[in-house]
Amino acid sequence: MELDGARILVCGGGRRLGRAIAEDLAAAGCHVAVSSRRAVDPVAARPGRTALALTADLADASDALRVVHEAAIGLGGLDGVVYAAGGAFTPTDLADITPELVEDALGSVVRGLVFVAQAAQAELTDGGAIIVIGDVAAMRGWPSYLPHSAAKGAQRALVSGLARALAPRHRINAVHPGTVLPPDELPDDALERIVTRIPLGRIGEPSDVAGAVRYLLTADYVTGAEIVVDGGRLAD
Repeated sequence: MELDGARILVCGGGRRLGRAIAEDLAAAGCHVAVSSRRAVDPVAARPGRTALALTADLADASDALRVVHEAAIGLGGLDGVVYAAGGAFTPTDLADITPELVEDALGSVVRGLVFVAQAAQAELTDGGAIIVIGDVAAMRGWPSYLPHSAAKGAQRALVSGLARALAPRHRINAVHPGTVLPPDELPDDALERIVTRIPLGRIGEPSDVAGAVRYLLTADYVTGAEIVVDGGRLAD
């Protein structure tokens, strides 16, 4: 796939990392549709390129199916999907986890991915690709974020299975970011402690993740793969 002129849907592209990825793809010359639970502005597209903003709650299967179809119509076809949608990310002790918290974590992260992939199988052009934005929590569960870790772990299994289900026409791969765009409320001393555990000695930038996404969109002989973008933290 050539990025210049490619038609890409970024699910969860309304804010934070998903937004940064959408902006990076637009800067690379892609036609970009973003989906978000709430109304957002389209990204700034290059001249001659289309930018759309769609509203969808991806925890709702019908919304997940609809948004892929709408993106394909609005962009005049669909060459790729970046699945960056997330659920609740709230530190919670095991004793305080509720069914609602688990459902929120699984809804957009797992159920949404299943039905976006189902719709994408019908809409993507030959050679099209899906990139899932996972999390290092999928590989090393965080005790304070158990529902989130479980949901991201389920995504790993989906990527593995979908790689075979979508082949040979389409590809799917995952990018697992480490600490990128930490919460604003995170105390400075906590952030400093995190940095001391990262071999490369810094917090990740959105551009680090966006670069991995661009690679996997264009890597026509790569499917079912995972790229960890964490500065080496999992190597600790």
